[in-house]
Amino acid sequence: MSGLRHLIGAEVRKLFQDPSRLKELFRPRRWRQFAGILAFHVRTRNRWRAPSQGSAFQQRIYAGYDDYLKHQQTKLQHLDLSRHEIEYRKRLGERLTNTHCLKKGAGVLCLGARLGAEVRAFHDQGCFAVGIDLNPGEQNPCVLQGDFHKLQFPGESVDVVFTNSLDHVFDADRFIREIGRVLKPTGTLILEVTMGRVEGVVPDAYASYWWNSVDDVIELFQTNGFKLFHRGPFTEPWRGEQLCFEKRQLARPAAQEGAG
Repeated sequence: MSGLRHLIGAEVRKLFQDPSRLKELFRPRRWRQFAGILAFHVRTRNRWRAPSQGSAFQQRIYAGYDDYLKHQQTKLQHLDLSRHEIEYRKRLGERLTNTHCLKKGAGVLCLGARLGAEVRAFHDQGCFAVGIDLNPGEQNPCVLQGDFHKLQFPGESVDVVFTNSLDHVFDADRFIREIGRVLKPTGTLILEVTMGRVEGVVPDAYASYWWNSVDDVIELFQTNGFKLFHRGPFTEPWRGEQLCFEKRQLARPAAQEGAG
């Protein structure tokens, strides 16, 4: 039940920071959210496993991929993200300005973009951006329906991939392969990840993938075709780090070297 305790604890902290949120206790959708989370935890027992012995990562145990999809799609049903959309667009925009890793007009794909705050943040930077999400809501002009385990876009077609949804993946290897596939040879990957278990943060009720530390996330991507060139901590809307990677160039076969 740690995910449920984490959710309740997070809500209590938000109430202390902003007493106006007290009205959320009287909204039926919030009670439906807690009821849904409780039912899910009772049914699944909130079980996690490491993909291999000694791994720094953990995966939530689902009955199957359809069960995973259903769990992730329910998140938007009971949340009012209007305030989050405004705040995250602003915070991310400030971080993107400070990293200096974007070119105006760059093509950006945002993975797990929900209602599109991150997409709009890239628009503010002068980029052409679109997002995908399992459940983008109705009439969302910025986010398409899609699964980041099987992207609907051609290979080497995107300048930048952005995501803050690593904690919502089902298959990390497949997820990383898809990012590498759609990125151009000179492409950039921007991750925003929360701190891990040993850094004092536990998975929330909707997480499906977790890590011990941010350093573990960096190692994961650097061993799968990416090279870190920037990292910066942040505290809003949650405590984490922004990680910027460049896609590594694959070495040419020896028979081709010197050709031409």
